[in-house]
Amino acid sequence: MVLFILMILLPFIFSLGSLRSPRPAASSGLGVYRSVDNGEHWTLQTTVETSGVPFPSQILAMEISPSDPNIIYLGSRGAGLWISENGGDSWIRASDPQNVLKPNAEIYSIALSRARPQQLYLAVFQDNLGKVLKSLDGGRSFLEVYSVTQDRFGVFGVAVDQANPDRIYIATGQGGFFESNDQGKTWRIQKWFPDGLTRLLADPADSSEYYVVSSHGEMFRTNNRGLSWLRLTEGYSSFSKADKIADLTFDPLNYSTIYSASSYGLLRSADRGVHWEQVRLIVPTGKEGVSAAAINPNDSSFLYAGVGQDLYASRDGGTSWRTLSLRAPAPIRLLRVNPRDPKVIFAVISN
Repeated sequence: MVLFILMILLPFIFSLGSLRSPRPAASSGLGVYRSVDNGEHWTLQTTVETSGVPFPSQILAMEISPSDPNIIYLGSRGAGLWISENGGDSWIRASDPQNVLKPNAEIYSIALSRARPQQLYLAVFQDNLGKVLKSLDGGRSFLEVYSVTQDRFGVFGVAVDQANPDRIYIATGQGGFFESNDQGKTWRIQKWFPDGLTRLLADPADSSEYYVVSSHGEMFRTNNRGLSWLRLTEGYSSFSKADKIADLTFDPLNYSTIYSASSYGLLRSADRGVHWEQVRLIVPTGKEGVSAAAINPNDSSFLYAGVGQDLYASRDGGTSWRTLSLRAPAPIRLLRVNPRDPKVIFAVISN
């Protein structure tokens, strides 16, 4: 029990300094890099429209608007929410006039609705509590719609049902998987897990199917909106350190296929997480884990994998790989591909 509490609380304990004073990113080369030619060339995109405001050095979440890919949201550690309306050319820090979203908030997850482009939900940690905030105007103002019941526990995942955008799901550090049917006005618990939940993934094609990952690296799947769950951990337990999951993403053309980036490397499941196989990279297995993965939305044989400070690309589904030209000064933490123009790729570099 003590170990579980430490795993959920330590990220916040070690981040107290960043809650007070985020370090400027541009001078250190940290931040968001963009390529417009399938990863052949990269530029650092950290221009801030407000003079004197530094770009955050640690990015925890990144989402591209499904209705307008020029609109990008970044969730930072200790520097709140950041928004670009020009495809990453420049950024502004969201400023909530009611101060519901704090300027020093940690934002772990961002959920967007295809049906309601101006509506977004944030899983945040501020005021020593994990909370869920809702915006109806694209991030200009916020309402608090959920808060954990105990100090120092976070909310690490939030998802919108794309078939019914009134329905919201969250995963909490207290181990709760919650559902709201009225945009967060009321909630009901679907499942209490014995460990805290650190990741939530929604199947874009099936509004009943969700995946969660626990603080101990266990993975579960529900196909009935959380009423019952299938434990998937056994499928990857034979791969050393595969339970240290850094990223989890769907094949955008076949949602039965999932990729897991972990301290072991890159794994792929073709049956919704029941069985897993290694996707062999051109680095020794276990030497450096895979920290981020992304797939071309128009051709799922195009894969990208971040391994430490190096970025690899495959054009044959992972059979062969080559190193891209990104020269990252720190580990690659997130990878995103523009859903309408897959030549445009973003890489988040963060300590």
